[in-house]
Amino acid sequence: MRQTGNQRGYTLIELLIALTLGAFLVGGILQLYIGSKRSYNTQQAATELQEIGRFTLNALVSDIRMGGFFGCGSRTNMVNALNSAANWAYDTDTPILGYEGGASTFPGLFAGLAVADTDAIKITRAIPDDSYVIDTHATATGQMTLKTAHDIGQNEILVATDCLNSAVFQTTNAGVGSTIINHGSSGGTVGNCTQGLGAPLNCGTATGNPYQFNEDSFLMRFETNAYFIGVGASGRNSLFRVSLDNDGTLGVPIEMAEGVADMQLVYGVDNTGDGSVDAYLLADAVALADWGNVMSVQINLLMESNIDRIADDPQSYVFFDGTAGSLTPITPADNRLRRVFSSTVTIRNRAI
Repeated sequence: MRQTGNQRGYTLIELLIALTLGAFLVGGILQLYIGSKRSYNTQQAATELQEIGRFTLNALVSDIRMGGFFGCGSRTNMVNALNSAANWAYDTDTPILGYEGGASTFPGLFAGLAVADTDAIKITRAIPDDSYVIDTHATATGQMTLKTAHDIGQNEILVATDCLNSAVFQTTNAGVGSTIINHGSSGGTVGNCTQGLGAPLNCGTATGNPYQFNEDSFLMRFETNAYFIGVGASGRNSLFRVSLDNDGTLGVPIEMAEGVADMQLVYGVDNTGDGSVDAYLLADAVALADWGNVMSVQINLLMESNIDRIADDPQSYVFFDGTAGSLTPITPADNRLRRVFSSTVTIRNRAI
């Protein structure tokens, strides 16, 4: 039987043309997908750097700005009745203390965790809060009665202030929901060297040198935070924080922000006592006696993406670490996205 013309199949040339056109079409779609995916990854990495960098910088700025605040400005007389007052975590004489990577000895709690050649900083301060107002203070028994019930737990470290005098102590008897706070010379995880909160501090007797905080004086929680760069759970560098727990002892380091590759800090020091910065120094160049003259801190953070080869070309950056040599641009070959976040923050309590 004879076939009609409209029943014939495709010729080899027609098939080859169809395959070629199909390959161009699939290739175009694939190229569009790859470009879109690359653009999405780049945008996601840039957004991540922006968000984490801003969060990290804001956290450091807000904490450092309040360093050394113990109530009503720097002119307040300060007494620290804690047994471990000289320990870096409780030292109110040096509320701002920096550690220079590769040159300083980090505290033992994170000495083995800090990434080489990165900086660290310790900030000690009171948390501003006018919720805990003193009604009466019996110095003979070391008992304060607040005007309202409190949520202060046993062994928390507190700061009492009347804007003329401030005192740091650990609560030796406090019940959540009551109005009573005790500051005896015995008990507590850290403990007080004496019951007396007056200056000069007298740790030679249990009652010490009494000082009465009168009505409308107030209490604030005492806080110490230390920040350093360590290796996080993902294997990337991260910002870590060590803080006091509610029982007054140091807790374990906590990973705060992932992708913080480096932190470098420079300190503005007032050498003449006129309240203005005379020199910016690295931590190892600041004498121990001069930490009380640090007026500002320059924070430099280097953020990096968690994916290699995300940028089309190697990305150059300048990351200042306080030395002239760090002003030379660096161009790593891994094509990661990097961004530098910097801020200079004045320590408010030193300027009041």
